[in-house]
Parts: sequence; C-alpha cells; structure tokens
Amino acid sequence: MSRTTRRAATLFAGAAVLAGALAGCGGDATTSPAAAADGPHVAFLVPSTSLRSMAYDVPNFSVELTRQCPTCVVDVQTADDQATQNSQAQQAIADGAQALVVVAIDGAQAAPLAEAADAADVPVVAYDRLVKDAPVDYYVSFDGGAVGELGGQAILDAVGTDTAGGAIVMLQGDPADNNAGLFAAGAHSVLDGKVDIATERYVTGWSADEAAVQMREALGDLGGRRLLGVYTAYDGLAAGALQALTEAGISGVPITGQDAETAALQRILAGTQTMTVYKDLPGQARTTAGLVAAVLAGEEPETTGTTDNGAGAVPTVLLQPQAVGKSQIAGEVLADGYTTVDALCAGAASRLCADAGISAS
Repeated sequence: MSRTTRRAATLFAGAAVLAGALAGCGGDATTSPAAAADGPHVAFLVPSTSLRSMAYDVPNFSVELTRQCPTCVVDVQTADDQATQNSQAQQAIADGAQALVVVAIDGAQAAPLAEAADAADVPVVAYDRLVKDAPVDYYVSFDGGAVGELGGQAILDAVGTDTAGGAIVMLQGDPADNNAGLFAAGAHSVLDGKVDIATERYVTGWSADEAAVQMREALGDLGGRRLLGVYTAYDGLAAGALQALTEAGISGVPITGQDAETAALQRILAGTQTMTVYKDLPGQARTTAGLVAAVLAGEEPETTGTTDNGAGAVPTVLLQPQAVGKSQIAGEVLADGYTTVDALCAGAASRLCADAGISAS
C-alpha cells in the first residue's frame, strides 16, 4: 500500500468512527446528495469562471462519489484567483477535509495548497490541470497532446494540398493553464513543416472576447497571404475568432475547437466551425470519484502511468479525446448524454438538426 493509501485509510477509519457518532445528526450543506452520515469530507476546488465545472465536473463527481462512498460529503469551493484557491484549500484542511480535488486556476502558483495538504497527510488529486513543482498524489486528465493532434490534423485535412501563398493562425489557451502548453505541443507535432503559421497567440483566461481581439490583430500578421485556417484550442476561442472573421467579411475558413459546447456543435451543424475535440467530461468526473473513493478506503487506485510535475512522478489517469465533426455529433456526443437533442436543436438550430437528420425520435 502506498503512502497515500495508507494515510487515507487511517483518515477513513477515524471518519467512520465519527460518522457513527453523528448518525442521525444534521450535516453541513454540500453539493452531494444527502449522505447517510457525516462521513469523510472531500473538498472540490474549482475556478469560478469554469462553466464546465458546475455543468459536468461537480455534479457527476458528487453523484458517483456518494454512490461508492455513501457517507462521503463533497464541499465545493469556487475562486477567481489562485491565491484565494490556496487559502480555500488550507481552510478545508483545517476544517478536516480528508481529500482535496483541485482544478488549479494557475498550476504554477498552486504549490502552496499541495504543500499544505502534504504536511497534513491529506491526499491531493489534480483534476484536469496539473499542479506544478509540489507533492501531488494523483492527476486525472485527458491526453493533452492528443487533443492538440486531433485539432491540428483537422486543419490539415480541411486545408488539403492547396497551401501555396497561404498560412494559418493559431489561438492557444491561457498561458497559466498547463494544459494549454500540452494542446499547443500536440498541434505543432502535426502542423509544423506541413503548413505555414502566420502567428500563434495565447489567450488569457480562455476568453472569447480576447480571442476576437487577438484574431483581429492576427489578420494583420498574414502579410498579404490568404488565410487557410484557424486552429483554436477551445470552442470559446473559436467563437471569438469567428466573430472577428465575420466582421472582416471572411467566411468559409476551417476553424477547430475543443469541449463540444452546445453552441460549437450548432456552429458545426451550420458549417461555420469545422470540428471540436470531444472529451467525456462526465466520465472524467466519475473516474476521479472512483479514484478518490478507493484512496479513502485505503485501496490502491488504478492508473495509466505517471506525469512529471517538476517535483516527482505523479500517478496519472489519462483519458482519450475524440474528434467530432457533423457526422459524429449524434453517434458520439448525443449518444453519451453529454448534451440533449432539445438543447442542441433549440430555436433556429432546429432546422440545422433536421438537415443533419438529428431528432428526438
């Protein structure tokens, strides 16, 4: 048994005794379903700006953790900056949290929370974003390199062989997010040497508005070359890029994205966005819940390998993404329950769905 599972087993045993003593008493308000008793508390720390956290991560994690650990309680905290998130983690530890699941706002500045947890023998799971240069017990994410590769290949497939006199623009994610660098490296592994890159820009905060600003400026970097395509690392960036292109009177340009947001799927149906990289976010949340439940029970969870975070080899679970174009929306995204036909086909998008053969029946 590893140090992580040994210490978690000790914590779980103590919490079980406490749960028995508190059975029938009222517990703290949490996002998890009503627990049978006030058992082990798991602090789930997420950025307040992350739409996916409340839509997918928190609810799926909470339901699955409660299914596997009926007495577990999930305490959700949101923050706007890393300093606040670090303080939240330290307070959660002081309040008796038995595990931390952290979506770091800035993975390079999140070391204090991991160090505080390590000092208190509280296991830390870096969720989706790696915490750098600090002791972390587990890391659960998607294969970031593969995400970038899928987007890069989609650009090459859309551009074809007619690249003479043209170049692409690359809009990468927030430089504070470790994943942004992974996506970029994956995309470059496919694109470099195959197509000219006019400019590459990192967009702070993954902001659609900032992406529009960056895209307007990027058009000036083409230097008279025709725009072959726009690689973006996120659907929100694709939306911003499309806004800038529309303002400039440019249409029909291949644009990639990531996260299979409903608006992006509608753009794919309309033909204004080429594809998105789909990640089974509910599956990621459920996988993480299973890992946490195992650790709290003193068991060794299954992993797929390790990741070097600068402080050591972190046991890792890497999940695989999928490329989704128009023909994959029904069979992949809708079939997984990631979104619904009603949401996808609302309003003006109903005609797009009908044209694509997508219906509730």
